[in-house]
Amino acid sequence: MATYQATNACTWRNGSWIAGVTDYVRQGVYPDANNYENVGAMLFDLASIRNTYANYYPTSASIHLVRIAAGDWGSARTMTLYAGNASGMPAPSSSTSVSGSRPTKVTSGYNYTVSAGQGAKDIAISTALIDSIGSGASNCLFMDAGSSTLNYMGFGARDNLSQIVLTINWASRTTACSAPTSCSLNATLSEGNVTLSWSGASGGINNSISSYEIQYSDSADNVTWGAWTALTTVTTTATSGSASVAPPSTRGNYRRFQVRTRGTAGASYYSGWKVSTNSVRRNTVPSPATTAVASPSNYSDETITLTWSGASGGTSAIKGYQIASRTSMDNSIWSSWNVLTTLTLSASGGSYNPNVSRIPGTYTQFGIWTIDTLDVYSSEVVSNSIYCDITACVAPTASSVSATLAEGNITLSWSGAAGGAGNAITSYEIQYSDSIDNSTWGAWTALTTVFTSATSGSVIVSPPITRGNYRRFRVRTRGAAGESFYSDWTVSSNTVRRNTLPTPPTSFTAAPAIYESSTVTLTWSGAIPGTSAIKQYVIQRSTSTDGINWSAYEALTIVVTSATSGTYIANASQIAGMYTRYRISVTDTLDAVSAYVVSGTVKKNSPPTAPAIVCPVSGSSSCNTAPRFMITTGIEPDGQTQIVEVKIDTGVWINSVDNPEMFSVSGYLGNGAKTVYQSVALAAGNHTVTVRCIDSDIESSSPEVMRTFTVLPPLFETITANETHVKAIHIQMLRTAVNTVRSYYNLSQVTWSEEIVAGKSTIKNWPFHITELRKAIESVITIVNSFDPSSTFDIPPITWLPIGTGRPKADVMQQIQDLILEL
Repeated sequence: MATYQATNACTWRNGSWIAGVTDYVRQGVYPDANNYENVGAMLFDLASIRNTYANYYPTSASIHLVRIAAGDWGSARTMTLYAGNASGMPAPSSSTSVSGSRPTKVTSGYNYTVSAGQGAKDIAISTALIDSIGSGASNCLFMDAGSSTLNYMGFGARDNLSQIVLTINWASRTTACSAPTSCSLNATLSEGNVTLSWSGASGGINNSISSYEIQYSDSADNVTWGAWTALTTVTTTATSGSASVAPPSTRGNYRRFQVRTRGTAGASYYSGWKVSTNSVRRNTVPSPATTAVASPSNYSDETITLTWSGASGGTSAIKGYQIASRTSMDNSIWSSWNVLTTLTLSASGGSYNPNVSRIPGTYTQFGIWTIDTLDVYSSEVVSNSIYCDITACVAPTASSVSATLAEGNITLSWSGAAGGAGNAITSYEIQYSDSIDNSTWGAWTALTTVFTSATSGSVIVSPPITRGNYRRFRVRTRGAAGESFYSDWTVSSNTVRRNTLPTPPTSFTAAPAIYESSTVTLTWSGAIPGTSAIKQYVIQRSTSTDGINWSAYEALTIVVTSATSGTYIANASQIAGMYTRYRISVTDTLDAVSAYVVSGTVKKNSPPTAPAIVCPVSGSSSCNTAPRFMITTGIEPDGQTQIVEVKIDTGVWINSVDNPEMFSVSGYLGNGAKTVYQSVALAAGNHTVTVRCIDSDIESSSPEVMRTFTVLPPLFETITANETHVKAIHIQMLRTAVNTVRSYYNLSQVTWSEEIVAGKSTIKNWPFHITELRKAIESVITIVNSFDPSSTFDIPPITWLPIGTGRPKADVMQQIQDLILEL
């Protein structure tokens, strides 16, 4: 039991909800009195009451009032109660009036007599009004006297809310569960289980969901249904659920389901049943094809075609077909089915090219099963039998060589071969035939057998041995059934020719034959390509120090060009006297190399060796103002002639070719040639002579040879006959001059037989001294005149003047002086 006190009661009068302005809650209608128009209503907030006691329902109710001295309080008054709906009323604590309509009435008015007199009044509320309090149809309970003109009736209220009390007795509420609002199956046609789903269920008051009870009913036509049969109970507290359920066991029949909610309060509070909005039908089996034909009935290597028609689906459409085969050796006892494929095909018939046994003597049948969209298989339909015969292998459809011109091995390829019925490929036999003109062919010759079961293949083969000849090939397929069932021959569609070598150049030269620079020029022409174009030239070189014994050839360069002639500037050996020769070969585009052609020999120029100067001896002196220089050429290693060049002091070079008058032997000289250079008159004093030889072609110079010498001033006193008295000093000066000349010509000094001392030497020996001087001079003349083959610059033959006796005559002395000045 619970008590509700009207702590939020309000009054209504004069079109407004009044809060905080009246001392009393008044009921009734009366004229103005005490500044109030006393027409009013007292309300109780039923919405708040029901929220507080949501899980209970009212069993009885009463109102406790305290009547005060107001109106006709001395007599009983009638109070009318209504259940209704009000809006906008302020809270009792509010001091603000709010405009608002009178409550609308939900129930009829219930009249209650309030006894006369002041004091507490307790009124029991009728059952009908109590039911309205618990139903939720109204949000307030109010008193209203309507338009009565009787005196008002007042009750203590505002200043002491405890004087107005609404008492409601409550009992615990228990209600039934609610059935699902929806229930359906996820499929209406099925081969296996489907899903039954439901939602929208709810528990009752004091009655939580504990499970769902499911039943089913079957029908043959989806119209007339059999009795409901218990299926299962799904334990769950959720407001929705699902269960896996089966279609009927009889194909083609229908099944529906119903669900009800069960709660913790027991069977008395189960919900009603919710029947599924759809039903599920058990799928019917599809029908097999009415015809199945395999052709040809006898085959070897042909394609087999299987056709069928007349199939149909059951309650589901055709999805496809399963095809299987079985074999027999007697067309009676069959192997088990071997599934070949599953086809996706919705048509009632179709065709298929199955793989079949190629073993001769084998029978084959085919089975076809119809499959519907639910993967249900029909019974099989069996085709007629087909029979396999032995056939020959099939020759390759194509055969060719990888190159039609070759220097080495190439590849022979073939394809398109096939085995025969009962005659699988085991190998390929290959033969060849040669020709000189690619027209007339020699006999076929066995080459090799390639073992493979493939329908194509290749093998390495070679061109003919003879350059320029042609070779073709042929291939045939060999099978397991033996030679009687070999294929025909397939001849290669092209031939291969053995490459012919290119012809090396007919001319190959190296120039210059003797060189001084760092390069030589190689020139060639007359090369001829073979069956392949020229690709490049290979040049090699070999060296020799003597032109006889040669080193091995070494690579020099590769000149990439297709021309039949060309030049190449080669870096040459810079070792003087080194011989070099070159050879060249031609390489074609197949890398075939011709023979080599050798060039002529070139040689690095070697300058002549230094010439020899017989005279003057370095540091010697000449009495002749136009002295002679006796020169012997050195060796020119290249066999060239030499040109002798002479330079006096810082003068210009004088050579034996351009200045022949200056040389006893002029022009181009050989090795070890001797010549005398006669200088122009030189001033007395010190001089330097420089001699070198240059070779005639390159004009490279030998080492220079230098000699220093002195041209003496006049040495002798003029001796005049019958005037000059010859003295010892004259003989002494001649002796000194002769030894000076001898030193110039690299002759030893003469040791005189007697020392001449003025005033002591006897005059009788002077003829001996003259003779001794003459002999010393004659050896010099011999040296000069015998040095070279030319008489140019020779000393003319001398006829000595008679010496006589006693002191030498002036002409004898003068003859010796003059001769010394010519040496």
